[in-house]
Amino acid sequence: MGFNNLNELDAIQLDVLREIGNIGSGNAATSLASMLNAVVDIEVPQISLINYENVSQYLGGKDREVIGLALGLEADLDGVMLHVVQPKFASRIVNAFYPKDIQTLADINDMDLSAVKETSNITTAAYVNSLASMTNLFINITPPSECLDTVENVLKQASDRFDAIGEQVIYIDESLYIGGTEIKSSMILILQIDSLKKLFDKLGIPY
Repeated sequence: MGFNNLNELDAIQLDVLREIGNIGSGNAATSLASMLNAVVDIEVPQISLINYENVSQYLGGKDREVIGLALGLEADLDGVMLHVVQPKFASRIVNAFYPKDIQTLADINDMDLSAVKETSNITTAAYVNSLASMTNLFINITPPSECLDTVENVLKQASDRFDAIGEQVIYIDESLYIGGTEIKSSMILILQIDSLKKLFDKLGIPY
């Protein structure tokens, strides 16, 4: 039986999406550890299927200040990977390269943002590469579009730029431990329905 939105996925299909998220998270932690030359541990991520309009609740509320990095997925799959991090995450990344006190978005300059973007590129690529390896699909990543603003405005910019934003999205909530310090990271995967069907077809999952 086919489906026309993510709410219609069955338990097996949802389990496949969760497994992809688990593998991607592990690979992202490994890539991040190599970049920072530090031990990076990650808890098993919480993966949820939610409406895009409710994402702000999972990110701490629409008024919370965050950094959003949106990357388009092209070629065999069409969609968006939106990486959302808080100033604490940026501070931990930046201080792996040089000392700086970052408390709010106002403390972040272009050099700091460049380090955060590079980190996001690496971790997002780890997710996408995991997806490509499991499916033998070619997936290209477009350059990231950054937005330093409130959660509400970050989500709005992502939806304004990309046509792939749908009603339901896959939300991956991560807890990373770098040098014993916990930092939160959120990945939001949005795939067009046709791309999701292609994904299941490659994995041999009936739909």
